[in-house]
Amino acid sequence: MRSRTFSPVLLGAVLLTAMLAGCLEGGGDDGDDSPIDLVVYYDVTSGVIEETIQNNQQVSETGVDVVFDYSYTKSTAGEISNFLFSPGDGSTTISVNSADTGEITYTYLTHGMFSASIGAIDEQGNEIFENITIRIDKEITWGETQTTDPRTMDIEATPDCECPLPEQIKIDSTVTNRDNFGGIGGSPVTVTWYLNNTEGAAVESPPEQIADGQDANWKHNEFAPITGIWTLEVGLSQDQEQVDVSHLITITYAAEESTTNPFPSDESAP
Repeated sequence: MRSRTFSPVLLGAVLLTAMLAGCLEGGGDDGDDSPIDLVVYYDVTSGVIEETIQNNQQVSETGVDVVFDYSYTKSTAGEISNFLFSPGDGSTTISVNSADTGEITYTYLTHGMFSASIGAIDEQGNEIFENITIRIDKEITWGETQTTDPRTMDIEATPDCECPLPEQIKIDSTVTNRDNFGGIGGSPVTVTWYLNNTEGAAVESPPEQIADGQDANWKHNEFAPITGIWTLEVGLSQDQEQVDVSHLITITYAAEESTTNPFPSDESAP
């Protein structure tokens, strides 16, 4: 059998190829080669902001709290130095010292479908991140009382982030023709609702007459709303009757948030 020999040039090329292959393997961003074992527990990846506006004044607003427990995150290269959370809503990344706490809490105050990330850094500078999607809807209760000329309601439906538009805007509005003082006199009033957008979209309800002491309701779902400012107007046929106006507006996104990762029910963890 004839033996094979390799020239020094060819042998060097083979070794260089093997070294490059070794450098390229495991070069992805999935953190498989990281010495950090990222273990984070969380119960919430979606929620609804609730805002109440009465007579053109904000009465209350409740955000959505998300809590992340990093206490079981470890590194084989040393101690964990910092836990990280990037909300994806335009605010800066939150970094906490692991010696101080193993938990991060954040409150969302704007609606949207946010691309967030959780992560950790160890004392050797190794880091790892995991992306999660958080869905935040918004519900607005808007009211005005004893008015003959209802104000226009602005609906900020475009999210304050580079993320998908809402799936729909739900409108549930009621106009009440108040009882005349003492129950004497009073007259019916005809009401029409107008939903408009600065980019040209418009929806108009059928007109409805409301007798004294009665009310009328309009429900509408605007699917796949376009960008721009939406406005909701209530038009009255006369300006002699006082009415009460109540809008319930819900801005919702597609239910495509990440699944939660709650703490194990048996209170054990890796």
